[in-house]
Amino acid sequence: MMTRLTDDMVKDIIASLGSTDRMLVSLTGMNTLELACDAVGITPDMIDLRGIRVGVVPVTSGLGVIRKFSESVAEIVRNLGMESAVTEASDVAGLAEALSAGCEIVFMADDVQFIAVNTKNGRHSDNSFSTAAGYVSALKGAAGGLADRKVLVLGAGRVGGTAAELMVSMHAEVTVYDTDRKKSEDLSRRVGIKIADDLGDALLSHDLVFNASPAPISSDNIREGSVFSSPGIPFPFDDTGIKKTKAIIHDPLDIGAAVMAVQSASFSRLKP
Repeated sequence: MMTRLTDDMVKDIIASLGSTDRMLVSLTGMNTLELACDAVGITPDMIDLRGIRVGVVPVTSGLGVIRKFSESVAEIVRNLGMESAVTEASDVAGLAEALSAGCEIVFMADDVQFIAVNTKNGRHSDNSFSTAAGYVSALKGAAGGLADRKVLVLGAGRVGGTAAELMVSMHAEVTVYDTDRKKSEDLSRRVGIKIADDLGDALLSHDLVFNASPAPISSDNIREGSVFSSPGIPFPFDDTGIKKTKAIIHDPLDIGAAVMAVQSASFSRLKP
């Protein structure tokens, strides 16, 4: 995860799953399941999620368990059609409990990494990739395609870097801005993209923005009618900025976790 979630960020996720689904349909033309499948390169008819047992294991290391996080992940997975439950035990004991219960997929997160392990073949999905892929698919849907479109990526970390790579593979014209110039340069060399020198100028010259930065975005720098695919937390826009955009795709957990679940299931459940 780019930034550790807080109790306030996740406390309303379960109640808001329906609104997230409606938001995605309205802005991207895809519901959560369709978006997650698109993010991993499949369609919903290629995979049957029914009957897949999923365990979500609370992890107490580092800063400890985030209240409602595990329950929210379990509900997101359940909303896709899988069977899911939070283990009663945490940490290693929780993992043992999930394995004993025959869980095909096990979700676990600490302060550094959030993964979903497919116990049938040992492969795992990572939240950084899944978040990037999900929000790239959302931006693609909202934009009606990314080929030959100019896209600005804010943040050259794990999520932003992965998003840039994915969009370059879709033939988008990608530019990156990061306050750490070296990160931008490293990503530029690796992926072959442009570097923006000034954040305000870059934002005002782009209609499509992938925001992988937790920094606030000044409304003065937002281009009228622009589209933001924004996994960055906390939410970086004020009311004036929101009014200037055409669309902002954002949620604290749903999209990334849904992509993780579908990708992990695809490792063993793709139809022949």
